[in-house]
Amino acid sequence: MQIVKMDSNESPQGVVSEIVNVLERGGVPCLPCNGTYRLFADVTNEDAVMRLLQSKRRVHKAPSLLFIDSISNLYKVVDDVDPMASALAKELWPAPLTIRFPPSKNLPRNVVKELTKATGKFGVRVPQNKLSKQVVESFGSPVFVSSANRGNKSGETSAAQVRHNFMGRIDMFVDAGDLNPVPSSTVIDVEKNDIDVVRDGAVSVDAIERVAGANGS
Repeated sequence: MQIVKMDSNESPQGVVSEIVNVLERGGVPCLPCNGTYRLFADVTNEDAVMRLLQSKRRVHKAPSLLFIDSISNLYKVVDDVDPMASALAKELWPAPLTIRFPPSKNLPRNVVKELTKATGKFGVRVPQNKLSKQVVESFGSPVFVSSANRGNKSGETSAAQVRHNFMGRIDMFVDAGDLNPVPSSTVIDVEKNDIDVVRDGAVSVDAIERVAGANGS
């Protein structure tokens, strides 16, 4: 496993190309993202997704998250977008707001099967974190993202624990030291303009309701 040291205050540009190279080779890098370490994989590469899942012994039916670089690329992973979901994404992304969608039929079948076991959907958002956003923009394709822990165990904020858990199982670790946890993203499900707040988080319900009200909900 390649280890790259990065100060938390450092400009990420120096490591972005290295992370993208790993993704392009079908590898699995781990990087700091919004208070936790996260594993990344090319969502269109079935082997890469399966390697990520196997590396962390992910619990079956756990929810899944994809990062895209802009709302214009939402249709790379989703076929149909509810108008209210579109309005919320346009107004609030990039922000810690995860919106659940049914997957696109153009994604690999086994990837869809693995990532949508929990609800038939996966979460999508544009990351607010600078390093993650630059990686997705430079990579030019959506990525599957998962917290760097094993099974149901914690440890995704500890650089030492991540190294211990994933040494020999992933391709690259961007080490920014121990991270300070931040509030989780708000998770919502939108169907026929109805909004279901699945998990309260960093984006307030008031902010969501303001956008919904302005768009006819």
